[in-house]
Amino acid sequence: MKTILLLLAVVAVAHAGVTLTLSSDDIEAFLEAHNDVRNELGIPSLVWDTTLAEFAEDWTSRCEFEHSNQQYGENLYQNGPLDDNATYLAYRSAASWLKELEYVDDDWECIAQDSPTCGHYSQMVWRDSVSVGCAITQCEENEEMPNLVSCNYDPPGNHGGQQPY
Repeated sequence: MKTILLLLAVVAVAHAGVTLTLSSDDIEAFLEAHNDVRNELGIPSLVWDTTLAEFAEDWTSRCEFEHSNQQYGENLYQNGPLDDNATYLAYRSAASWLKELEYVDDDWECIAQDSPTCGHYSQMVWRDSVSVGCAITQCEENEEMPNLVSCNYDPPGNHGGQQPY
């Protein structure tokens, strides 16, 4: 039994990533990337929440590009090559999520060919969300797309049949 537990621990460490420590400038980049668009829309700014950031760290450290489906709203982003510039990744991930606006029609339905939803953009601008926390983990075993970004939002958005603002 001890051998099995040890093997599981080794496997877990082998798949764990290295989470970047975010500086105050990195945190400000995440907030600015979100709040610039919210302010343009007349939506109140988000504030940083360390509980949400810790949740994002825990989730991204698994190095799996999948949603947690937990109590928070969540946006994920992944890119490469390996990059430890967290400020750049904060702006890059937000730009990717904002780009989804191009695929939203007047009824807030996604018209993208390769995606059933455009939920990243709408979560960023969800009027009722008041806080955000993000994390970046470097997953070197994924050579093509090792940078994994997660932002979590509270309260969550993207409720069916509701528009974000």
